[in-house]
Amino acid sequence: MDIYEIAGYKTGVSQEGVNFLEPADSFQNIIDGFIYRQVLQSRQGIGFFAPRLADHSRVFGIFEHTLPDSTKELLAFDKNFLYKFNVGTGIFDQIPFAGSMAAYTGFNIASKEFYISGTSYPTKTNGPRFVFTGEGIATNAFGSAIFFYNGTDVRDFTNPVDNPDYNDPPEGKLSRAIYVIWFGERLNFVVPTIASVEFNQMVLYSGIRTTAGNGDKFNVAGAGNISADTYENITGLALIGQMMSLNFDRSNYIVEKTKDAFNPYFIRKVPSVLGTNAKFSSVSWNDVDKSMGKTGVLGTDGRQTLRVDNKIPNFTADEIDQISFPLTYGGFDRTNNQFLWAYKESETDSETQNKVLVGNYEENTWSVFDLRFSVFGQTNVGLNLTWDDIDSTSGNESWGMWDTTEELWDKIGLGSTVQKTLAGDDLGFIYELNQDFDDYYANISNISVASQAVLTVSESAFEVGDKVVVQNVQGMLDDKGTSGINNYDPNADDNNVDFVPYIVTAATPTSVTISQDTSFPVLTAYVPNTGSLSKVISFSAETIPFNPYRQDGRKCYCSHVEFLIDINGGNLRVDIFADEEETPFKANVLCLPNQNLARAREWITVTVDQEANFLTFRLRQESPSVQLRITSIRIHCAPGGYTSG
Repeated sequence: MDIYEIAGYKTGVSQEGVNFLEPADSFQNIIDGFIYRQVLQSRQGIGFFAPRLADHSRVFGIFEHTLPDSTKELLAFDKNFLYKFNVGTGIFDQIPFAGSMAAYTGFNIASKEFYISGTSYPTKTNGPRFVFTGEGIATNAFGSAIFFYNGTDVRDFTNPVDNPDYNDPPEGKLSRAIYVIWFGERLNFVVPTIASVEFNQMVLYSGIRTTAGNGDKFNVAGAGNISADTYENITGLALIGQMMSLNFDRSNYIVEKTKDAFNPYFIRKVPSVLGTNAKFSSVSWNDVDKSMGKTGVLGTDGRQTLRVDNKIPNFTADEIDQISFPLTYGGFDRTNNQFLWAYKESETDSETQNKVLVGNYEENTWSVFDLRFSVFGQTNVGLNLTWDDIDSTSGNESWGMWDTTEELWDKIGLGSTVQKTLAGDDLGFIYELNQDFDDYYANISNISVASQAVLTVSESAFEVGDKVVVQNVQGMLDDKGTSGINNYDPNADDNNVDFVPYIVTAATPTSVTISQDTSFPVLTAYVPNTGSLSKVISFSAETIPFNPYRQDGRKCYCSHVEFLIDINGGNLRVDIFADEEETPFKANVLCLPNQNLARAREWITVTVDQEANFLTFRLRQESPSVQLRITSIRIHCAPGGYTSG
């Protein structure tokens, strides 16, 4: 009998006769899970980073603003306003318009795909400033859509009343751009609109920042513009090392610095046969710019542009809604080395992004998360809570009741900051990824007595069709003396083997209707302000069809499979398919670790006893509050009969 082991840090064949397989090459169709450091795991939950933005509208950008003294501020934009995160209160404060823009009422961004671009760029006296623009921002009375935040309010970058150092380029009035970036000691506007004409191949750059204010002037020596010699439009921007990467809809160009202060850039084309179709999908990491095109996921290092999606070659064409392709927004998760792209899936009723494509550059693996995000951002700004800070009013609503607290106790009072991956959504919520929270968590304040219960909840983003669980409700007792509406117990000894999630049938930000009858006569009254509601994480992963003897013309006989599972990761269910049939010959096999064992992991055995041309193992788990981790899988097998050809 041969043993093939998926996972671990070894490859090849050991002296014990174990054949080690790379996890990255052993799994397909990973949903709400990922491989990290060769461990297959379900994704962690998400948590509210702060209370909802005041405008309650779509989030169009999250930025970490670096000040001249190297401190940082966290900024966020929604449809109408700019917000700054207040570290003291844990709330995003709305920033007012002032100066020439005192009467301006809001950005009024009309289209979901018109994201905001922004960059830190100090003033001539090294004062803090964040410059931003975008093709969807409504112009002010001066005809401008290029603004800046000065640490106090929002003003017009191009209006001499607010920015006396500004000068227009010789070609005419600059009114907006799609992108703005600090590069080469200059302020650069990419795809600028000058004299009411949009220049789709151009980078407009200022003079070098000096005490004379040349960094705000576009008509001085050293300022100018450079354009790509192509009919194509710029559809993406990123920095890779000391280069500016410009993505086009059928090619890629690189802007590099020169040593000539009066001609600071030169532009060159990078060999490529494909292009980018989502303007804000570009993500730079490890000196590679990755972006999203309708023909695939692309990567450029400044020398060449290649597809990097060989494992999912048809994904962008088949899985992403082609009409809504420009909605796709890219981000990066430093914690797990993951590229992230929020997108709208094809054949969905959703009006916006409802999935996230995840690519782990270290493992070269791909997965899909069931999350509804509009944009991504990163920061190390945030609350470092002490015991005196614990309350339910500073963005930590679940702390209003001790028995429903989801945060880890050993993190309270941490003095050091940590890198956080943030995401916004259509409703004005900003989340933190990779948190030990329940997904889309909300506290319950009231429950109706009805054939379908209506839960009054704290502001949240549940949607129709979500699978949810109710925990820690008091009252509403059934004939067994337990609260009949609770369908999940995070402390259950049986790992909630038999829990059945509710389905959301209607939802608003403050009420959720679920498929549960609370009108049964034996139920007692609900105790107000008890219980919580959270969304289930439905993890699934399939192995590549397995038969190591196929090259010899033999079938594979499998006697059993062993799974090394973390003790505290809940239960695992396994379906086993033969020859890629739609129906498994073994379904819903339960793998349940013993939580009482004095070790971190346990081997669980599943009997197979089947011969087939190929065997596929599908691994599943539904849970709102635990992370499944599978460190190793051992397949015990032997050559079977000859294949039929």
